[in-house]
Amino acid sequence: MKHKFNIEGIDCPNCAAKLARNIESRDGVVSCKINFLAEKITVDTDLLENELIKLLEKECRAFSPDVKIVK
Repeated sequence: MKHKFNIEGIDCPNCAAKLARNIESRDGVVSCKINFLAEKITVDTDLLENELIKLLEKECRAFSPDVKIVK
């Protein structure tokens, strides 16, 4: 199932691509795309939404303290 969220704090397209690759490498995540300009993240996953949000928040914190998922 695809989930879409707003994401804040990504400074460049390369950072967005790197974070997307980090998220894609996690269990249960099929694909992850971050639109840098629109500040949107789309994740195709088998995880429940609350599990996905926890995973995204953890990955964003590990990547940079300025990157945040906005529900």
